[in-house]
Amino acid sequence: MIRLILVRHGQSVADIEGKHEGRADFPLTELGVKQSEKLANYFSVYYGIDQIYCSPLMRAKQTAMIIGKKFMIEPEEVEELMEMDNGLLAGLTFKEAEEKFPITDQWKKIYYPLPGGESVIDFRMRIEKFWHKFKDKYLTYGQQKTICIVAHGGTISMLYKGILGLPIDTKFKVPTFDTGFHIFEITEEGIVLIKANCLEHLLMEKI
Repeated sequence: MIRLILVRHGQSVADIEGKHEGRADFPLTELGVKQSEKLANYFSVYYGIDQIYCSPLMRAKQTAMIIGKKFMIEPEEVEELMEMDNGLLAGLTFKEAEEKFPITDQWKKIYYPLPGGESVIDFRMRIEKFWHKFKDKYLTYGQQKTICIVAHGGTISMLYKGILGLPIDTKFKVPTFDTGFHIFEITEEGIVLIKANCLEHLLMEKI
């Protein structure tokens, strides 16, 4: 059985500044670091982790490194796990983005890229590339491992579609709060979702 844990990074500077993240490389806030430390402690009590993959963007990488330190694992950075490329919106406040790039009907098309960025189709293809490589590596020889992936809200939603084989235009999004995590158990018999957007670690005083 493969236990797959999907983790969203902790609170970032962009979160408190009201800015679009995407490919803008914001670090964690002090709270984001504390959230990540609580998550690492929680995992050390309840789940062993054998491998960590992460987006190379700072907010995800910092979160992954905090988890990895607890397990003495060096996270492996994977380009395909980056957030959707939002092009010229990256780093702008929501107000600035609305003024400079007002939303049009074109933006709602899955084949139409954001200004200077990628389309939903581009994003899905990138995530599918990662997911198929993951399956080839871990799901072919009956391995027993727990794999942690630290990424972004959009990336996790798109991974859900890939894991569950949902069509690209399915109206399906998965909310994931700061350091929220999801757990899938994957066997030859199929895929079972065990936890979704779990935040237990933030509610436990002694963790």
